[in-house]
Amino acid sequence: YRRLIGSIKDIDRDKRREQEFKDQSRRDPLTGLYNRNRYERDLPSIFAQHRSSLACVYIDANGLHEMNNSHGHDKGDEMLRTVAEEIRKHFDTEYIYRTGGDEFVLFVPDAAEADLEMRGEALNSDLTKADYNISVGIQCGQDISSMSFLIKGAEQKMYAEKKKYYEKHDRRRH
Repeated sequence: YRRLIGSIKDIDRDKRREQEFKDQSRRDPLTGLYNRNRYERDLPSIFAQHRSSLACVYIDANGLHEMNNSHGHDKGDEMLRTVAEEIRKHFDTEYIYRTGGDEFVLFVPDAAEADLEMRGEALNSDLTKADYNISVGIQCGQDISSMSFLIKGAEQKMYAEKKKYYEKHDRRRH
C-alpha cells in the first residue's frame, strides 16, 4: 500500500496577512486614507485616466501644531481623524490622500469648481462646529498638461486661505 505524506497550510491566513501588509503600505494608519506612497504611485494613472477634466483639492488642518503642543498628541490625532472622516463625507471621490502631517490632497474627476467650492465651505462649516478649522485650495483643469501644475495651483490657493485664517486668528488659539 502507498503512503501519502504532506502538510496542509492555511493559505487564507497568509493571503490575509499579505493584504494587511499591502494596506499598511498604502494607507495612513491614523485616518485610514491613502498615504503619500499611494499618492505618488497613483499620480500617473490619475493623470492618464482623467486629464481631460480633473480638479485638485488641497486641504490643510489649521492649528494642528498648536493643538499638539497645548492639548497633547491624542487631541491632534483626534482632530486629524475627524478632518479625514468629514472629507470622506463631503467629497465623493476614490482619490483622497493624507500626504503629510496636516495636509490632505484629493482629486475629483469631472467636477464643477462651484460645486467643489460649496463642498469645501460645507466641510469647513461642519469642522468649525467641532472647533477645528481647515484651509482649502481648489484648482480645476481641462485637458491638463501637468499634474504638478494642477497640484501647485491648489496648494498655492490653500496657502493663501491659510494666511487669511492666521491673520484673523492667533496661532496659539488651541
